[in-house]
Amino acid sequence: MNYIIIVLLIVNLGVLLHINSKIPRRNYIKEAMERDRDQRGH
Repeated sequence: MNYIIIVLLIVNLGVLLHINSKIPRRNYIKEAMERDRDQRGH
């Protein structure tokens, strides 16, 4: 029974990593700089 759970967890992790790799990487530094610039403009 434990083997089934472990296999399902590994498959689930693999699917999540696969989905995550398809999402385009967000440029957090660029976004933060743009937000900062927008706030100073107001």
